[in-house]
Amino acid sequence: MNERQIVKELRLKLREYFPTLQSFIDQDIITKNDWRFYGNIQFNLIKNFTITPEKTIRESKANLNKIVKFYESETRLRKLGLKSQAFIEEHDINIDIMRKRYEFYQSHLDYWKKRKESSEMYFNYEIYMFLYYKWMNNYEFDQENTYKLLLDLMGFCNYYAARYFSLERLSAEREALLGEMKLSTKVLSVIDKDFNQIDDELLQEASAHLN
Repeated sequence: MNERQIVKELRLKLREYFPTLQSFIDQDIITKNDWRFYGNIQFNLIKNFTITPEKTIRESKANLNKIVKFYESETRLRKLGLKSQAFIEEHDINIDIMRKRYEFYQSHLDYWKKRKESSEMYFNYEIYMFLYYKWMNNYEFDQENTYKLLLDLMGFCNYYAARYFSLERLSAEREALLGEMKLSTKVLSVIDKDFNQIDDELLQEASAHLN
């Protein structure tokens, strides 16, 4: 299947598994921006499920480096700011807020440094799985059908590792991702500058619920 065909099949499964989805859209509970963001998550999952293992490893390594550099920069800037009383006074900075932001970025940096040092390089799809679970949780969609949709998507994409996944594995991974992953939204633009730009034809297909 090509991307457009995969999106068509995915849309049919969405309607099957989540019959309340249309009413959420009609009532503007799920806004157009919410739906566009979900579309971004879908397309990135498709991308990750259709590339080769070799490309997955290369992209994982490259993106880990980008993420670590991003958090190193954000942490360093706030650490330097906390050390400069003149900077704090000149910009009327609340020290407690800045310290909390520093600790926030430092904890994220520690997490991604640990990921970088790990031999488990297949992390790319986990970012979009994490976002997928967060989005589905936000609207309290059924968890089992949430997993089934992912398994169907892997099948549509002919994902090379699909045979290793099951409802049980996805459930365990979901708990781990939601409990451990540290991800700020700015990271998405660091690893994917086109995250908010979907092909118009594909977006029209994915947005069929809005018609």
